[in-house]
Amino acid sequence: MNEGWKMFWLFSLVFAAALGAPSAFAQKGDYHHHNYCLLTGPARECAFDTFAQCEASKHGSTDSCVQNSPPQDH
Repeated sequence: MNEGWKMFWLFSLVFAAALGAPSAFAQKGDYHHHNYCLLTGPARECAFDTFAQCEASKHGSTDSCVQNSPPQDH
């Protein structure tokens, strides 16, 4: 077998293994939807289950809390 075919098969094997590996983003069981988001300038941190938690995390007078949109596919 020449060197080109060896590289082709090695690449194919690595590529197939990468496609078959479980992805952290594909594991829906670990997902937890948070109901509220903290807006701080251009940032949006959706990590709060209650409005009170979000309000307590505000740092400045321009920060605000908004309800998070419903989950799309969970």
